[in-house]
Amino acid sequence: MQIQRIQSLYIFFAIIAMAIFLIVPYGEVANLAVAPGVAEPLYTMSEYGILIPTAAVIILLVVALFLFRNLSLQRTVVLICLMLTLSIIAIVCFALFKIGKAEGFEAIFSVWDIVVPIAALFEILAVSGINHDIKLLKSYNRLR
Repeated sequence: MQIQRIQSLYIFFAIIAMAIFLIVPYGEVANLAVAPGVAEPLYTMSEYGILIPTAAVIILLVVALFLFRNLSLQRTVVLICLMLTLSIIAIVCFALFKIGKAEGFEAIFSVWDIVVPIAALFEILAVSGINHDIKLLKSYNRLR
């Protein structure tokens, strides 16, 4: 197998999407009682509950990118990353809804929140590409 496979590109695009999510604000909080209309951005770097899973996903995806010789291990690592990415989506939604329920606060989702589901989509596509390669290798082994 070579590293020019399509699932390697999907994994690379997922890494880029998660790195973008790490840098940009994931939401805004406006204190309606003190200053209505003034929103303070929420960054992933300041929330450890979001930062740790995001950094773990990025590191595991980089590891998965170089596991192209062991397809079953690569699939396992990408599936773990997919579960962590789905948990990041849940954590962001929970954090913003929790802030939104506080008295005098309004939480607003950011436009950049779409990159996490995009990363999850790329991870799903990578798993399907890995499964396709596993089936192809099994068929080649049957022909021998």
